[in-house]
Amino acid sequence: MKVRIYGGIREIGGNKILVSSSSRRAIILDFGKSFSREEAFFQYPFMPPSFPDDYFKVGLLPPARGSSWRVEGYDALGLLISHAHLDHWGYLRMLNSEIEVFLGKAARRIIETYRMTRRDLSGLDRLKMNCFQTGDILNLGEFSIMPIHVDHSIPGAYGFIVECCGRKLAYTGDLRMHGPKANMTRDFIDAAASEGINLLIMEATKVAPENDPESSLVKVLENRIWYRWRRSPPKRVNFEASTEEEVKEKMVELLERSNSLTLIEVAPTDVDRMRTVYEVTKKLGRKLVMDERTAFMIDRLGGLSISGLPLLGDYAVWKRRKRGRDGREIKFSSKEPKTFREFLKKIEDKRGEDFVIWGEERAKLFKDANSYVIITNNATRFLYEIPLGIKPNMDFVMSRSEPFSEESALSLDRLMNWLILYNVKRYYRIHVSGHLSPYQIKDVLDAINPSKVVPVHTEHRDLFDIFVPRRMISSILLPEVGEPLEV
Repeated sequence: MKVRIYGGIREIGGNKILVSSSSRRAIILDFGKSFSREEAFFQYPFMPPSFPDDYFKVGLLPPARGSSWRVEGYDALGLLISHAHLDHWGYLRMLNSEIEVFLGKAARRIIETYRMTRRDLSGLDRLKMNCFQTGDILNLGEFSIMPIHVDHSIPGAYGFIVECCGRKLAYTGDLRMHGPKANMTRDFIDAAASEGINLLIMEATKVAPENDPESSLVKVLENRIWYRWRRSPPKRVNFEASTEEEVKEKMVELLERSNSLTLIEVAPTDVDRMRTVYEVTKKLGRKLVMDERTAFMIDRLGGLSISGLPLLGDYAVWKRRKRGRDGREIKFSSKEPKTFREFLKKIEDKRGEDFVIWGEERAKLFKDANSYVIITNNATRFLYEIPLGIKPNMDFVMSRSEPFSEESALSLDRLMNWLILYNVKRYYRIHVSGHLSPYQIKDVLDAINPSKVVPVHTEHRDLFDIFVPRRMISSILLPEVGEPLEV
């Protein structure tokens, strides 16, 4: 069994791992979008990659022929997706339809929801997707694959144990030990420990020169704002939590002191954080409002037995502005997916038309602002849609994190400019990571005790040896992109 890693080396995300047998049959683990490398060569929407060759020439995908990607020189038996973050599945639209895709039920539901709201994902329609769950054994040719659930900041995350030709490989995907379902990660670790793993491919996202890489960026942006506007930027107050329960405690403490509207930016697939914010609003008697994209995702996940999420009617929806032909705002656009319009109609039928906030209804929300908590996946977009003439008294909480990139820097810069426009003097970061802390890496390696380990999903793999057990330092492999590793 051989392994070639085509993404996730010296970058956070973009994971693409080819596992092959001596008969040149293969499986693929993840097919993630590389945000940092795309931004290095392309610009949206002005110069995006448009043809398959665009992806091949800059190394976003291994070279292939034709209008869709398949691994050359191998018989690809299947592609397995660990979870539904774009940096693990974002290039699926490029995949040849002859290669079947295997993923968890929640991951499939999330990817299907993205497809409903994004035209650039139309290529997914031709793929055959098969669902698995913990306890299944997938037999693809000479490969036996055991998917095992792990805890991450998105539902339906899995690690894999792969056996072929008497050798065993484990791939963590993304996981954490400090989340609400840490027992699931423990299930994966225990299973891998019992198998005698020859090679462990392990996420190392948090291995970095400093704990919060955003802090240096924030300082740069603050100085830039001072020179641009000649005024002090909003001050960032950081409440780094170690568990989701601590996130809840910090949010309750903040909102109890506040007489303002509270705007919270959350990743739309972070169901633990959604549950936390919902619990906070109920505890403090506030009304919950979600932007339309976030609400649609939560509704789509509702049928997956995920407990504690707000149900239809527990929240109002902030409708994104759409302009009609006469230049005025319209409630619904014919360009929106039918399922999305039906979702909003269901809310109106259950709670009334005022539970879909648009047009003149937007201004009414700010008359009793301290009664509301607003969840959005794009705070800048929400601030841009505040009606003219309204200067809201507002607290902003950033409760998500993204890997640093040029686009994330520009996005944060724009956000801070909007906060200045609305005279927000301070904002809060309340978050707990979806990834292993560097110091949890040692515990995982001690338990699994693999013969060899490869760190992926990190920009600083050269620092990985600091956090491994001393006896395993010589077992670390740092391959280059596409370099074959013998398992």
